[in-house]
Amino acid sequence: MLIRKPSVKKSTKNIRRAPKRVSHARLISQLENAEGALQQWIASSPRNSDFFRRDPIGAMRAAGLDIDDDIMLELETVTSSIARKLK
Repeated sequence: MLIRKPSVKKSTKNIRRAPKRVSHARLISQLENAEGALQQWIASSPRNSDFFRRDPIGAMRAAGLDIDDDIMLELETVTSSIARKLK
């Protein structure tokens, strides 16, 4: 008689996956397209400019820029890596 263990399904809801690599051309293109809106958002208040100095990625998200999520994740990964190297 063969006894099987009950199958256990793992939830993938809360697993943060590494972002897929985006092309440099696409990254630059989206940043260039959002640059004017970001500059305007930063200049609109001292609070926004301070937020951008403290947390550029968070500020970019708060500004509501039209940048794809995978691009934002790539930027977050790159900036985090740079910050770790500077410590």
